[in-house]
Amino acid sequence: MGGHSAERASEGVTSADLDRAIRLLAIRSRREATGLFAGNYASAFRGGGLEFEESRPYVPGDDVRSIDWVTTARSGEPYVKCFREERNHTLAFALDTSASMRFGSGGVSKVAFATRSLALLAAAAARAGDRTALVLFDETVHRQIAAGRGRAHTWNLIRAAALAAARPSGGTNLRSGLQALRSSMGHRPTIIVLSDFRDADPEEDSGSAAALRRALFDLAQRGDLIAIAITDPREEGLPNVGAARLEDPETGGDPLVLNTGSTRVRERYRRAFGAWRRRVHRQLRGGGAEVLWLRSDRDPLFALGRFFEERAKRRQRVAT
Repeated sequence: MGGHSAERASEGVTSADLDRAIRLLAIRSRREATGLFAGNYASAFRGGGLEFEESRPYVPGDDVRSIDWVTTARSGEPYVKCFREERNHTLAFALDTSASMRFGSGGVSKVAFATRSLALLAAAAARAGDRTALVLFDETVHRQIAAGRGRAHTWNLIRAAALAAARPSGGTNLRSGLQALRSSMGHRPTIIVLSDFRDADPEEDSGSAAALRRALFDLAQRGDLIAIAITDPREEGLPNVGAARLEDPETGGDPLVLNTGSTRVRERYRRAFGAWRRRVHRQLRGGGAEVLWLRSDRDPLFALGRFFEERAKRRQRVAT
């Protein structure tokens, strides 16, 4: 249960196979990031202002405050000004490609799921005219893509994420990824960290916990920070399969053998996961992040769509 199913699935994959898979990911994400999904995204992440687009004839129900008096006087007919949202917004991603993200009990690893989620978000951002940036990290930062926009930029960003996700390795150092984001940000960006947050659970009174909270809080002060925490169903609960060997893919320590046939063992495991999740959630929220938990065996399209919709409603309530 140490992520071997996903690891075996990647063995023997050629560069041509990988390129084909990346193209399909980009095409699928661009196709799905339309309609209600795109509308909810645009509503959830507003641009920086409004700019004049055109004047058109007045129709009953138009706001009289938008009347274009100059055009109205010139034409003798009432006209109104139309504005469109100025999209000077940046979506900055940090993707965890550490060894723990390799785990996938159902054939889809956590890092593959995270990359699909990132691709959907990047495609929606491109459709809305937003800029996107990327930081790839494990125990160190190994790739950064500065903020940009357009189809070519979006393709390069998705490709870089997918290539890194094909070979997850190393430990996890969230602080390195968070600190690198500072150089990729525009004015008041939305910052999205995709990770299993396996190093976000130190002792709460430790120096490392305090340092992580400071790094989170620093980003939350500079932008809108969202933590997308990804779990696998086998991390939440053990199946009844008899003796199971568990090992940490990052530390390489001695494996732990559990008797999953024991109801007591399975219940203790389930409670331990719940306690871990609550601690991580508290740590991330304490640093100023909005937290979205996603499971790797469920389609992120619908979960992200609901998240956008709820976020847009909250923004509307605040505005009114």
